[in-house]
Amino acid sequence: SSDVCSSDLIGDTARVIALAQDQYGNLAGTSTIAFSVVDGTLVSVDATGLVRALRQGGTTFVISSSSGKADTTTVTVLPAGSSNCTGLVGPTTMAVGDVQTFSGAQYGCLSGSASGAEFAMVAFNSSTDQTNSLSASITGKGLGAVPSTFLASASAPALRSAIGTGATAPPQLDESFHLRLLANAKAVHPSFANARAARRLAISRSIAGSGTGAAINTAALPSTANVGDLLTLNVSSASCSSPVYHALRVTAIGTKSIVLSDTLNPSGGFTDVDFQRIATRFDTLVYPLDVGAFGAPSDIDNNGRVAIIFTRTVNELTPAHVTYFVGGFFNPRDLFPKVDPNPLNNCPGSNEGEMFYMLAPDPTGTVNGNARTTGYVDSLTTGIVAHEFQHLINGSRRFYINTAATDFEDVWLNEGLSHIAEELLYYRESGFTPRQNLNDAAIRLTSATKYGIWKNDAASNFQRFLLYLRAPSANSVYANDDSLATRGATWSFLRYAADQLGTTDGDIWQRFDNATVTGLATLQSVYGTDPIPLVRNWAVANFLDDFGTNSDTRFMHKSWNFRDIFTTTFLNMPTYPLSVTGLADGVKSDFVIRGGSAAYARLAVPAGREGLITFSSGGGVPSTPLQFVVVRTK
Repeated sequence: SSDVCSSDLIGDTARVIALAQDQYGNLAGTSTIAFSVVDGTLVSVDATGLVRALRQGGTTFVISSSSGKADTTTVTVLPAGSSNCTGLVGPTTMAVGDVQTFSGAQYGCLSGSASGAEFAMVAFNSSTDQTNSLSASITGKGLGAVPSTFLASASAPALRSAIGTGATAPPQLDESFHLRLLANAKAVHPSFANARAARRLAISRSIAGSGTGAAINTAALPSTANVGDLLTLNVSSASCSSPVYHALRVTAIGTKSIVLSDTLNPSGGFTDVDFQRIATRFDTLVYPLDVGAFGAPSDIDNNGRVAIIFTRTVNELTPAHVTYFVGGFFNPRDLFPKVDPNPLNNCPGSNEGEMFYMLAPDPTGTVNGNARTTGYVDSLTTGIVAHEFQHLINGSRRFYINTAATDFEDVWLNEGLSHIAEELLYYRESGFTPRQNLNDAAIRLTSATKYGIWKNDAASNFQRFLLYLRAPSANSVYANDDSLATRGATWSFLRYAADQLGTTDGDIWQRFDNATVTGLATLQSVYGTDPIPLVRNWAVANFLDDFGTNSDTRFMHKSWNFRDIFTTTFLNMPTYPLSVTGLADGVKSDFVIRGGSAAYARLAVPAGREGLITFSSGGGVPSTPLQFVVVRTK
């Protein structure tokens, strides 16, 4: 073998691994391998191949033999004071702020320069398969004391109140059942073409039946509905089967909205004045915001409006005594025709219209003991409406407008776009814009009103991103699991990428909702380039942004100063919460990294020395998708 085992201290060890194989490369399992050394004064070797340095300065060979065959491994014991990198790899010269990527390399050599140096290391798994978790090991030799790793308390942080005295964090919004809704929708209605054909047939029959050329409106939500009317709709969160029909009262009609309240809702909820205010906010704020960003939805029920349904069935989705809640949902089922050209795809539970379902106030906790005051629900409603409306736009455009599409968008990307809708709402209401690197002083100290807007519209995105930062290697930007950590990562990445690709958002969000492919292919079509390098640079930015040592815009979050907001706006979090491992001299650190994510480490090299960094997977060369990005931070 031409491998080199190097050492610079008496007593250091390295192991020679040898395998006996036949001429075809098959393992000769019964063969015993013996180890010997040419210069026994320099190193010793035991029966397991463990080599130990006996003196400094010299090179020899370890012989591995079996059944009359032998091979050699070169062993070098460096003279006192030599670099650990000698004979393995040349030094990489880096100034503070420099970034180097080691891809496919087993060794790296980092210089401590004249005054000592500190480095951050990002181990990124570039696999496009989010289920592909790879093992990565990093070992440093010649390292100094471990730098700070910023580890924050694992306790759930509270947000500061508007006057800075502290407040308990509210239950975390949870919509994990969206994954189930989408999976059911795909299973029940696999053919978009059939649904479009059924819609065209229904329209032609309606026109023919009228005798006037005007369509007869037989929708569940007719354009002739008036305030006070009672309409019966399926309010179940199930797909096409097991409908749950409730009588709903029309409580407000706007130019683009029709608001309905379930007659079985708990008492003490919104008044008609509240419902009219909600309709007005949708018409004047949410509708133009989301349509301007993502495009207009379909109008298959031909009533010119989107239905916002407040129903206790949403409340029933949250069990008693949990730390999360369901705020609302869009059900793809309502886009399906009741009668399909293929009877196996019939969807009798469809309401055949554009609508979504919202949490109802429940001041006394009638449903599962979960009290929801009108003020609390009201503070959440606009953000959730903006979120669910994006889902409706995305699904309906794929179904009936962008007719080259054959499937709904992947859940991780669809949810990320809805969280972008929440962020856009924050900008619209606060008067801020993207790319301002907003910090605590901007969002909280300027005025209590602006901080209230941030808490209502933006804080949930930060809380989800926090879950990702605390366990980055176990999560992924494009994991199809609908976890809160995935949602936070996807939102942060989408904002990062938009900021990197343009000085304004422009039409980037419309390009997403006009896509006809799904998942990473959507990112490719929108960005016009391979998205994986963007994901890698985003992962590096999660460490470097606002760290103070790098001016490369590729590694900046231009819209948010996450370090300042997490350590100032959030209580009980004295340090930035990104999970970082400190690399100690001679100690191997192991990571398991999911496709589309990263693990983080810090290390130091003393003045006048060189640190040898060994990258490996399972004891061998690093797996091909692994990329190790090194940044000099001091």
